[in-house]
Amino acid sequence: MPKKRTYYIEDAFQVSTEEVHRFFRARANHIFETVPIREQAAETLHHLKEIKHTVHLITARDERHRAITEEWLGRHRVPYDRLFMSPPKQTFSKGDLCKELKVGFFVDDKLENALETASQGIYTLLFQASHNAGSDHFLPLVKNWGQVREHIDLHLRNNAS
Repeated sequence: MPKKRTYYIEDAFQVSTEEVHRFFRARANHIFETVPIREQAAETLHHLKEIKHTVHLITARDERHRAITEEWLGRHRVPYDRLFMSPPKQTFSKGDLCKELKVGFFVDDKLENALETASQGIYTLLFQASHNAGSDHFLPLVKNWGQVREHIDLHLRNNAS
C-alpha cells in the first residue's frame, strides 16, 4: 500500500528511481498491453470525431512504447488524429504542446499538467485520482468519461454563440 498520495511512484512507496525504472523495464509492455480502457472513453472520442473535431492524444509514455500504444488504441477502437509521446528519457510540456496545436479542450489526471495547460487558456478538466485527491486547485474534477462528454458538450454550446 502506498505510504502517501502522490503521482510519483518513488514518493508513494519510498523507493529509488532506479527501482521504479527496473520495475517498468520488466513489466511496461505487459501493463500497456493489458490495461483496461476507461468506460465511455472511446465513445466520447468518437462523438468528437463525428462532430468534426480533431483528437490529439498526448501521453507521457515515451516513443519506445509507440507500437504497443497504437495497437492498444486500435484494439479498443479509440479514434484519434495524432498521438504525441514523450521523447525517450525526457519530459515535455503538455501545456506548450497544446498551445502549439491550438487545443481547445484538455483532460489529464496529473495536476501539474492540467494546471499548466489551463494557464495557456485551454479549457481543462482534471480526472479525479488518488494522487490528486484533496489538492487545492480551481479545475473542474471529473470521475468518468461520461462527465468529460458533458463538459465537452457544454463547452461547445457555450462557444457556439
